[in-house]
Amino acid sequence: MPRETTRRRTRLWRAVLTLAAAFSLGLPGPGARAQEYRLQAGDVIEMSVVGLPEMATRSPVQIDGSLSLPAVGDIAAAGRPLSEVRELIRTSLASRLLLVYLPDGSQVTRAVDRDQVTASVVEYRPVFVSGDVAQPGEHPFRPGMTVRQIIAAAGGVMSVSANVPGYDPAALRADYAGAWHAAAAAGARVWRIRRELGEDLEFDHKAWPPAPEAGGVLDGILSVETDILRTRAQNYRHETTFMAEQLKQIEAQSGVLQRQLEVEKVVEQSDAENLQKATKASESGILTQSRLQDVRSAALFSSTRRLQTEVNLMQLERRRTEVSREAERLDEGNRLDLLDELQKAKIVEGRERARLFGAAEQLRAVGMAPAITPDGVGIPQITIIRGGAAAARPAALDSRIEPGDVIEVRRTSDEAAFTGRVTPGAQQGARTTTVMQ
Repeated sequence: MPRETTRRRTRLWRAVLTLAAAFSLGLPGPGARAQEYRLQAGDVIEMSVVGLPEMATRSPVQIDGSLSLPAVGDIAAAGRPLSEVRELIRTSLASRLLLVYLPDGSQVTRAVDRDQVTASVVEYRPVFVSGDVAQPGEHPFRPGMTVRQIIAAAGGVMSVSANVPGYDPAALRADYAGAWHAAAAAGARVWRIRRELGEDLEFDHKAWPPAPEAGGVLDGILSVETDILRTRAQNYRHETTFMAEQLKQIEAQSGVLQRQLEVEKVVEQSDAENLQKATKASESGILTQSRLQDVRSAALFSSTRRLQTEVNLMQLERRRTEVSREAERLDEGNRLDLLDELQKAKIVEGRERARLFGAAEQLRAVGMAPAITPDGVGIPQITIIRGGAAAARPAALDSRIEPGDVIEVRRTSDEAAFTGRVTPGAQQGARTTTVMQ
């Protein structure tokens, strides 16, 4: 009994210490499950069954809160955590037999184990940004997204300069969009060429002003250049591999001809000796002239074959030299072409960047673009509206947002510009308000 009591006390103290460490480090404790995200209308759920790819399906949570999945039916999903909905789906499928079609067209009945069923959120409700941002409206939500990131996705906070009469806002935005895409494509091309030249560098995303529209536009441009880089590298490897194979074949043929030449030299020497003996025998009257002519023909034939083999070896050697030089020219020519292409691409990038900065200046002059400052001081007033319920709670630029949130951004005329990159001191001075559920 005393030993059992000691063990219980030890386990109790370990649990207490674990909870204390969790609270001190900010780790989730037993109540963290209550903070799990709850599904709402607009979230898209994907269900899949291991071993049954035909069962994979996606379905959104409807406006009435229901989720309809084949072989499962309707589930009241709105307001429930994903783990709870997943268990409902598993319970529904594990309690019935499913009709499965085999590749040959036949049908079998199969039971599904609970562990085979998975369900996840593949698309969340969008987030809405309003107020003094370059691109207000609906934006996709990504798990872990912060206020800072959604403002950056919305193009940043706009300046508050008064609009200048006589300017067409649509034309200015179109000019900026065209200049941004051209400059981004030119910058990505320069990055790709430098990578082809052997430089190990990453593309500097921070060096670019806000994109003209939401979404991973710059990532799409880089993806195209990455595909070009991969394809050209693959073609280069194919060419070098082909030349290497040619050199291997030439080496193999040369080795065969060398061995053949050694044999033919021995045969030629033997035929030459036989010719000398036959000539002496003919002079002594022992060998007839016709037999001497046969021996002389054999010696001439062996000598001719030896000469032909030596010619073939010389041709192979010349071919090997040509292929080796062609491989060297491939490396040299490829580098020279890349250097020339890089020089031209840098000129284009400089020109397009200048055009982009000019278009951005025009937008800033009429208060339509984020005004960029080096220190990023002056944080606007940010309000997060969640669920329509009002409950004030302080928020910062690094505060997490949830699907369906509405982020309102307001600036005053005496505030400096916001770039999405702030110093810790500036962040502490932020005036932020959150309206929570």
